Amino acid sequence: MIAMARILAIYRVLLDGSISSDEAIQRIRKELEDKGFKLEGYDENPIGFGIVALNLKITAPEEDGITDAISSVLEELEGVSSVELDMVSRVG
Repeated sequence: MIAMARILAIYRVLLDGSISSDEAIQRIRKELEDKGFKLEGYDENPIGFGIVALNLKITAPEEDGITDAISSVLEELEGVSSVELDMVSRVG
């Protein structure tokens, strides 16, 4: 059996301040795992006025439309005001 290649995608997610970044990470991790994606790590950057930017490192199988699928999961979460794909790379 041949293993599928995986991608590493880095997303910048802005939180709207309605939930804490810790709560947002817990929700993001759960929703991603439910869809077969994995949150490998993140950085938190306070912007001001309660707004926080999260830089998420997410791995997923390399498939057509996978970054759109990940974006959709992130955009639908409560407390997320915007989602931007910063980078995609094949990881193996």
